[in-house]
Amino acid sequence: MVEPVKTPPVNRDRESGIWRNYLHLIPMVVVAVAFVGLWELVFRLQIRPPYLLPSPSTVARALYDLWISGALPRAIAATLVRLGVGFLISLVLGAILAFLSVHFTTFGKGIQPYILGLQTFPSIAWVPLTLIWFGFSETGLLFVTIVGSLFAVTASFADALRTVPPVYLKAARNMGSDGMDLILRVTVPAALPHLLTAAKVGWSFAWRSLIGAEIIFATVGLGFVLNEGAAYLLLSQVIGVMIVILVIGVVVDRGFFSRTEEWTRRRRGLIPSR
Repeated sequence: MVEPVKTPPVNRDRESGIWRNYLHLIPMVVVAVAFVGLWELVFRLQIRPPYLLPSPSTVARALYDLWISGALPRAIAATLVRLGVGFLISLVLGAILAFLSVHFTTFGKGIQPYILGLQTFPSIAWVPLTLIWFGFSETGLLFVTIVGSLFAVTASFADALRTVPPVYLKAARNMGSDGMDLILRVTVPAALPHLLTAAKVGWSFAWRSLIGAEIIFATVGLGFVLNEGAAYLLLSQVIGVMIVILVIGVVVDRGFFSRTEEWTRRRRGLIPSR
């Protein structure tokens, strides 16, 4: 007699866990659908002329044409490469300045007012100086990205480092830790959740600075495509690229920074594990 083949039991806990990972997306999807529905309603009511407010389908068609032509993929790739390089440089420089200002009190007191002042300095105001120094070049775009985020990174990193309890440092020094060993094994791990939040602040400044610079003097990139649409009165292209910029910002925030912060807090027991 042939025995029936036994199928392995379905892991219900694993399936429910997978679904729970995506539950946080439901409110975002609901808001997006409601916004598109309201947009379509305003378009059909002709509250604004179609040439000033195109329909969602027209914007979607414009994005599709940009993608098929290759203009949108090239723009996204160019912008993200510039952002990655500029943001990484600003993180390194900002971390160095933050460590110096925290560990050398006199230096910190002297530089802090200027860091805070330059943090509020509009990044677009750097463009005239950038054009004189670097011209219409990739170096100029990187420069605006770096200076647009460097001071926010420095101030946020310094605040994060100051959250480390002094008793941690004293205990580590009593056990023989000092110098870079103290920084890498005590200071950075203790301040890690706040450092991640500081990095997210710097990313937002870098993102805004780069897009603004691309609108003014880039020849490829999302800012360039946005400005090109405005120059030719292509409102569907303008709105479409604005949506792409928004989506990239949300994906980076929710897909990287928020997940990394959540993982760090869970490892430290600040939020309950699943």
